[in-house]
Amino acid sequence: MAYAAGFSLVEVMVAMVIGLLGIIVMMQVFSVFEGQKRTTGGGDDAISSGAVSLYGVQRNMQQSGWGISSVEVIGCTVSGLLVGGAALPLIPVTINPALITGQDADTDTLLIVAGNGNGSVEGDTIDAVPAANSYAVRTPTGFLVGERVVAVPQARPSPCTLALTTVTGVVSPNVAVAAGFVGIVPGDKLFNLGPAPTVRAYAVRNQNLTVCDYTANDCGLAANNGDATVWVPVANNVVSLRAQYGRDTSAAAMDGAVDVWDRTRPVPAFPAGNTANACALIRASAVRIALVARSSQPEKLRTGRR
Repeated sequence: MAYAAGFSLVEVMVAMVIGLLGIIVMMQVFSVFEGQKRTTGGGDDAISSGAVSLYGVQRNMQQSGWGISSVEVIGCTVSGLLVGGAALPLIPVTINPALITGQDADTDTLLIVAGNGNGSVEGDTIDAVPAANSYAVRTPTGFLVGERVVAVPQARPSPCTLALTTVTGVVSPNVAVAAGFVGIVPGDKLFNLGPAPTVRAYAVRNQNLTVCDYTANDCGLAANNGDATVWVPVANNVVSLRAQYGRDTSAAAMDGAVDVWDRTRPVPAFPAGNTANACALIRASAVRIALVARSSQPEKLRTGRR
């Protein structure tokens, strides 16, 4: 008698159950792997975006204050440099300047100022004033035609408001400028800000870190806040930018060491009208920043019961 060969119904059902369990395990492993890959890839994007953004801000900060850090000039305001006509406080780094508005909530803005002249950062002493727009200085080789300069009296004016003009000629020892300064006498100083001083503003808007060149665009105009040609995106998915001053609060002579980190402006109002205020600004010898970036791909939450 011949017998039929094959699998019984029970064996087939057991095999199906085993196969389904194997598929479930494989799908679980695949899901976990994809989640880890998404997290890792998104984290790498956030780290790269944050690092590039931080490098750009840090690089500008390292150049800040060149040509404007002397006690005679720091904290003064200068006209004639910013597009839009606003007066510029000569501060290396200003956290949350009044000029900049429209940033995302719970984020800080930065205004970074630096000169690029080849002259002395302490200014050049004026020995004589041969004409209304000409000044005999001790180191005329530190000036070139086209460079932007300001003149500062020996006694710091209060309020300290300065005018900016351009060098039109250099014939030793005289430096000629486009417009002469009022009230400048021998013993005062001529400061060289270079041919192209930089004034850059940083702000986080719509989770994008943006930068604006204040010498080329009106960064303080609210209508420009959403203009990508004015506020150029540096990196996206930036959640926050925070900054603090590092200040020397020694009661006696400053020792150059940071005693406190905070966001309190060394001088609440500008221009700083006296030497004491200027010294308070010089005591802010450091700035630290924190930049928070996140992945553009949100983490998927698991749903359902387990």
